[in-house]
Amino acid sequence: MADHPEDTLELSSIYRTEKNHNCFPSQSDEDFMNMEFKKDYDIQQMNRLEQMSKEMLLNEYVLMEKKNETLEAKLEDVKVAEEVNEEKGGDPENRKAVIEEDLSEKIVLFRQEMESLFTENKRLTDENAQMKKRINPNSCSSSSSDNPSSSSSSSSSSSSSSESSEEECNVNE
Repeated sequence: MADHPEDTLELSSIYRTEKNHNCFPSQSDEDFMNMEFKKDYDIQQMNRLEQMSKEMLLNEYVLMEKKNETLEAKLEDVKVAEEVNEEKGGDPENRKAVIEEDLSEKIVLFRQEMESLFTENKRLTDENAQMKKRINPNSCSSSSSDNPSSSSSSSSSSSSSSESSEEECNVNE
């Protein structure tokens, strides 16, 4: 290297230039790269859409509509939550109270819905048993082979239907 002092000067000047150069891209470089990416992405998206059949395009449109509706619903929920938050003063304790109140209301509604569904299930099970009895009136003697179990809200519909048919047979005997 001592033989070539000019080469050493060139390398050290290049090193200093690179050292002063920022390793991170500048804002204009990022903007340029973002614009190029968006442009390339749009071109690829257009190519993909052009290659689709009408049916596939319609399916894509329906999918986009569903996504749009979902996002609009989420946006509406956020707006309502912000309005409630503003009404309550925006205090974290108030937000917690509002959330707990909202959850308790939802729990009550879900319990009511579960109760109504359970009642409807019971009614339909009884109706189903009556229909089976009308279709096959001699089935009472053969369907009573199942052992009776206690009735609870968590019992399956098949066991509750067999219980209902047993009750119907017992009532008519």
